[in-house]
Amino acid sequence: MSDSEFDEILDVSEFKDLVDEPELLSLLAENRQEIAGAVRSLVDRCLEDGEFQVRLADTIETVIEEGCGEDQAVLWIVAVLAEARSQTAIHTLLRSFAMEEEENLSHAAGIALLRIGVPAIEALMEWVDEEPGTDLRRLTYRLLGDCGVLDEQGYIEDVKEFLRTRVIREQAREPGERAVEDAVAASARLGDHEFLESLREIFAGVFDGRNASIQDSIELLEENPDGIPFVPTITAWEETYGWLFEEDLESHKVNRGEVETEDSLHHHDDHCDEDCQE
Repeated sequence: MSDSEFDEILDVSEFKDLVDEPELLSLLAENRQEIAGAVRSLVDRCLEDGEFQVRLADTIETVIEEGCGEDQAVLWIVAVLAEARSQTAIHTLLRSFAMEEEENLSHAAGIALLRIGVPAIEALMEWVDEEPGTDLRRLTYRLLGDCGVLDEQGYIEDVKEFLRTRVIREQAREPGERAVEDAVAASARLGDHEFLESLREIFAGVFDGRNASIQDSIELLEENPDGIPFVPTITAWEETYGWLFEEDLESHKVNRGEVETEDSLHHHDDHCDEDCQE
C-alpha cells in the first residue's frame, strides 16, 4: 500500500466528527430503545423549530460530501425529517434518492419522500421531467407506483396523469434508453384502468405484442376494473420505521380483500419486481 493510500484511510471522516448538533450524537447509540427515544425527540424538535430542520438537511449534505452517507445515523436523520413531514428537506432528500451508489441512503430517501407526501411527490415529478438518466427514471417510476399509500387519495389521479405522459415520452426513445416498462408498471400498480386501451395500442404498435413486462401490467389492469391502487399489507415506512414511532401496525394494515381479488394477488405475486415492499 502506498503512503497516499494509507493517508487516505487515516483521513476517513466519521459521523461524530462532522455534526454540529450535540443531540445527533445520540443517534450513535446501539440500544434500540435509546435510538427510538432519540429519534422521537428529534422529530419533536423539528416540529417546534423549522431552522432545526434546515440544519438537519445541511448535516445530510455535509456527511454525504465526506463519504458518510451510508452511516446508520444519517439514515435516522432521514427518518426524522420524513416523520416531521419536512418540506424544507425535500430537495436534500431528492438528491439523496438520486445517489444510486449510496444504495441504503437512496432507499431511505425514497421511503421518506413518500412519507412527506404530496409536496415531495410533486417535486419528484418535476425532477424526472428534467430527464435524468435511464436508471434514475426507472427508480422514480417504481417509487411513483407506490403512491397508493398516500393519505391524499385524490392526488393519485394527478400521478396517474403524469405517468401517462411519461409512458408516451418513454416509448418514443431509443430502445436502449427507455424506461417505459417501469412507467407502465407504475400505472398498473396505481390502477389506471382508463389508460388500459392506450397501453394495449402501445404494446401492439411499438412492441409488436412482444414485451412480457408490459403484458403483465396490462393483465394486472384487466383484473382491476375498479382501478383501485395497490397498497401493501404493511407499507415500507411501517416495515422499516414503525418500531421507532411505536405505531400499531395492525391498525394500519389494509384489508386486501377490499382492494384486490385473490386472482389479482396471485398474479401480482407471480410477477412482482424486486422492489416490491410486501
